[in-house]
Amino acid sequence: MENTGIRFSTQILRTANNGKGVGTAPDGKTVFVSGAVPGDRLIAEVTAERSRLYEAEIREILSPSPFRIPSDCPDQESCGGCCFRQMTYDCELAAKQEFVRDAFRRIGGFDVTCEPILSSPLKNAYRNKAEFAVGTDADGKLFAGFYSEKTHRIVPVPDCLLIPDEFLKITNYFVKIININKKIKADKGIFRHLVLRRSGLTGEIMLIIVSTEDHFPEDAETADRIREAFPQIASVILNTNRAKGPVLGLKTRILSGAGFIRDRICGVSVEIGPLSFFQVNTPAAEKLYQTAAEFAGICPEDTVLDLYCGMGTIGLSMAAGCRQLIGGEIIPEAVESARRNAAAMGIKNTRFLCGDAAEIAQTLIRESVHPDLIILDPPRRGCSPETLQAVQTLDPDRIVMVSCDPATAARDCRILCDNGYTLIRLRPADFFPRTKHVETCVLLTHPFMSKS
Repeated sequence: MENTGIRFSTQILRTANNGKGVGTAPDGKTVFVSGAVPGDRLIAEVTAERSRLYEAEIREILSPSPFRIPSDCPDQESCGGCCFRQMTYDCELAAKQEFVRDAFRRIGGFDVTCEPILSSPLKNAYRNKAEFAVGTDADGKLFAGFYSEKTHRIVPVPDCLLIPDEFLKITNYFVKIININKKIKADKGIFRHLVLRRSGLTGEIMLIIVSTEDHFPEDAETADRIREAFPQIASVILNTNRAKGPVLGLKTRILSGAGFIRDRICGVSVEIGPLSFFQVNTPAAEKLYQTAAEFAGICPEDTVLDLYCGMGTIGLSMAAGCRQLIGGEIIPEAVESARRNAAAMGIKNTRFLCGDAAEIAQTLIRESVHPDLIILDPPRRGCSPETLQAVQTLDPDRIVMVSCDPATAARDCRILCDNGYTLIRLRPADFFPRTKHVETCVLLTHPFMSKS
């Protein structure tokens, strides 16, 4: 890397979807600069060289952008979770709007108007869920923090502006009592993560201890002690996970309290278990779900299929306006929760099926069920080819997609549009202020719909 370490001045023109500022080097290569803001004139130092671009860091700001503000997080660089704390929120929203527009233009080949991005009502302390990585230091003592960006190096974070204050206090207390318990050998690596969830409705907190073991010494006593110190904790759960990859395994055991917490979104009351999916920014999710309902244009005679339905929140928020709601989800706990949620709301026109989205769609095809509307809320990797094929076979009038990745959303929309659908509306939504992530809501229809 012969150019690593060289310095040059550059003007930052825009923000890339990785959160870095984009400029041009003297040799014409594109340069991605960490922490840069559009409008900055700065001295950049190359830290890595690729065939067509440089990665760089700021060495001096010659002329700051009018959108640059002082970062309010001292751990921004070491943590890497927030990449936009040095710019105004309006500038961040403009960048995210462009992320979505660019993905649909570049990946999907769409020339469609991108509606104004939905802003988040909260900019700080909006996360109702946090995942702390757990490790041991040179002395064998347990400590917790966040993974530094693109690494498995755990960075202790004394404060985090994205999460409730209680999360850090509970995490620090857990670390403290484990370290003073002589019966627990923390350096054996039995603890992997701590996951905390909080209800915005009740203030209840769930603590999930992720371990490689089904038990650890005095686990129930430890859980009771934590709940005594923090009465807002309604549940302490041990989750066993020996596999690499996902934070949570499929095996859970209640150590103390209930096995769930209660919350509400768009009028839907839910019971959230340790494996349940629930949007981490509830006020922002409500705005997006309202947009999804607007896009859906539900009619009283509609049959609605909600694939990747989780606990049923999106579909249940629209169920009163349709003839029948069918939900599909692969996690049994979430399906049972969706059924309980529907029963608690007194909604009788629902049916929830457990299985892969493609398998559920095939089941409905065999039953000659023809949904008028399909709601898709896939994981970050997007819809599987089998799911997209099944959706096309079911042949709904409208498809509303809620996506957490513009790139996979653009890809999946391209496939659907190549098979008879038309992209009608596209709107980004900011669920994760100060980070690079952005949600998207899409409406696709047949060129000649049977219903308006």
